[in-house]
Amino acid sequence: MATRIFYRKEKLRGACWEYQVEGGWIAVPTDDGPRRLLHHRFAFYRSREVEVRTPTGPERLFRTGAEQWFFPDRWFSLLRFTTDDDRTVGYYVNFSRPLIELRENYYRDLDLELDLWIEPDGTATELDRDEFDAECETERLTLEWATAVDAACISVSRAVAETLSVVGPGFDRDRDPATGIPRFILRS
Repeated sequence: MATRIFYRKEKLRGACWEYQVEGGWIAVPTDDGPRRLLHHRFAFYRSREVEVRTPTGPERLFRTGAEQWFFPDRWFSLLRFTTDDDRTVGYYVNFSRPLIELRENYYRDLDLELDLWIEPDGTATELDRDEFDAECETERLTLEWATAVDAACISVSRAVAETLSVVGPGFDRDRDPATGIPRFILRS
């Protein structure tokens, strides 16, 4: 029988949700040796039509599912939104405390408000900076955490730009063949 793994996302203001992970731990090869990541894949109840920037120009796609990678050693998780034929609709970087194990096979992270949306052509847009700044002002988000999130956002943005300069506008195709994780996020 497969091991059941559960994930709990918490927000600074107390909201939370949890679900069973459809996937599990994977080892991803990197230049510094293998990294362990928690991988989750899911489908949406209903598809959603969205317009995205692709290397060949704007295109309308139907977002039908996603896969997510959680990092126990980074201040973010990554979602890759996909179509039925596994095309990338975009990447959503959710800046959070690193993933921790609360008890056996039950993991948690804490959402720290700032997010980054990355289009298939590599265009990156920072999201929710106002919410992040407001949480810093109320001190629910500590200076230590805010500094770590800002550094992580700079690191991810730099990795996207570097990948674009090396691979070109089809940077989305630069993924680990065994796990599907985009290499730009491993450089962050």
